Amino acid sequence: MIEGILTALGPWRSPALAVVVALGAALLARLRPGLTGLAAALGLLAGLFDMFGVMVVTPRMLPERLPWLVLGATVAGLLVQPAHLGARGRATLLLCLILPATWWMLGTPRTEEDLTRVALIAPVVTAAFALALAQWRRETGTRPAWRAAIAALLMAGGLSVAGAPALFPGLAACIAAAALGTLLGAASRPGVRVGDAGTLPLAAALAGTGVAAALAWPEEMVVAAAAVPIVILAVPFPGSDKGNRT
Repeated sequence: MIEGILTALGPWRSPALAVVVALGAALLARLRPGLTGLAAALGLLAGLFDMFGVMVVTPRMLPERLPWLVLGATVAGLLVQPAHLGARGRATLLLCLILPATWWMLGTPRTEEDLTRVALIAPVVTAAFALALAQWRRETGTRPAWRAAIAALLMAGGLSVAGAPALFPGLAACIAAAALGTLLGAASRPGVRVGDAGTLPLAAALAGTGVAAALAWPEEMVVAAAAVPIVILAVPFPGSDKGNRT
């Protein structure tokens, strides 16, 4: 029966799995509201690994790197979530996050020839991750999930209209589904926060999807559709909390 349902969902299977896992995990986190953000990460990981499977990636496989990028961001989020960092600590940690993410999404260049090949595009990819994480730790509650859901839905629609391969709108749809599932599971619950465990994987996934789409299909409309949602992640929402609470 389950297999039949999954088959019937067709291309919507992975986003459907993402929203179900995120919703279930968010409901299970009722006793630990601070871990609600982990629901978004779990839903996102379920959708991405369902889409790609568990595979060893090669330097030329950029979209397939996203599940591992999100997994790394989730682990990083869980590790830093209890930390109380000042402005300098946040800046240092942000640099430690975006540089490995850039290297990973550029195909892990190691040789001088590979590094030369990506030298021109590397600053743009780094900027994409920096923008995606611009509001990291500046917003409390469920704001990061709302921001990710809006940006991901815009990216999915924009990439579809721009004519990008269906894979990339599907990736954005998985991000939106994970964020929305988390929001549904956290609805009407006081003290719920997405925190680093949810913010980092959602932001990294959006930046990584935009980067992969732009590199694989470098047409102006596709690049714009990938870039605008990432900029949305960097724009403060009205009433955003500018403190250092996690």
